[in-house]
Amino acid sequence: MAAQTLILPGDGTDFAHWRSVARWLWSQQVPPEQVVWHTEDGQREAPDLFAPPPGPSALAAPASSPERPLTVPRAWLEQAEHCLLHCDPDRFALLYRLLWRMQHEPALRHDLLDADHVQMQHWIKAVRREVHKTHAFVRFRPVALADDPVDGAGPLHVAWFEPVHHIVHAAAPFFVKRFANMRWAILTPRVSLRWWPDAPDVAALAAQGVEPDFALKPFKARPGVLSWGPGASAEDAPALDAGEGLWLTYYAHIFNPARLKVAAMCKEMPRKYWHNLPETQLISPMIQAAQARSAAMLANAPTTPQRKLPQRELPRKPAVKD
Repeated sequence: MAAQTLILPGDGTDFAHWRSVARWLWSQQVPPEQVVWHTEDGQREAPDLFAPPPGPSALAAPASSPERPLTVPRAWLEQAEHCLLHCDPDRFALLYRLLWRMQHEPALRHDLLDADHVQMQHWIKAVRREVHKTHAFVRFRPVALADDPVDGAGPLHVAWFEPVHHIVHAAAPFFVKRFANMRWAILTPRVSLRWWPDAPDVAALAAQGVEPDFALKPFKARPGVLSWGPGASAEDAPALDAGEGLWLTYYAHIFNPARLKVAAMCKEMPRKYWHNLPETQLISPMIQAAQARSAAMLANAPTTPQRKLPQRELPRKPAVKD
């Protein structure tokens, strides 16, 4: 059988599209080893000479409905959706291979030590961890922007972040809920987000050049629209501002060299994020001076004379009369 080459739209994270393609492959009984997976973005960055051109037939999901029954655990669908957010290009093949095997090996869904299952869980863990790190390590900088009845009032807070995986949309709900009244934008190399706090609906942003397919209104009871667009570069982000300088001063003053644990710090704040965090420019100098500062703190610690505690008198035993 000839290999079936498929090119998924965009970065391949559209789970509904991947699911329809996988169901079609199963209905045609195409084994996993006969499928070659590509993404439109991957073909643009590193084209495969043997892959078909990214035309409508290669990008559109097959329209035919599957004729063979296909069953998977409900929890597996949610896990597969998270797995697609990983950056490994083999994730599509692994998911379809697991889907295929579960139809022929029903007990596989309960085998937590299966190599494919372990790899899938490893990717899901990496995705969830980076979503958490995105919430922790995004740093906004205010940019002056005129008030607008659709956009809102106050400055536009812009942040630059470089995630490894495709987690920008997965991390967006956190910022929408936490900064619902603030105008903000998050720039990344692959996709950029923009929050319009006072926009009543998606149609109100047509004058701003926002297309309906690239925006949504997350709240039903209040205004606010989240839109997304092409990626950006680090040069598009604003430079250091006065407020950030105040934050660096505060960060340096609360540093306690006596409680420094470099390994634990690097575990919670991996070095790959350091170059985009303003406070990390202070970390190396503070680590180098930590031992000397700890010694100086001990040497200059005030000493108080030890007060001699009064001794308690033990009760005397009553005399025993003969």
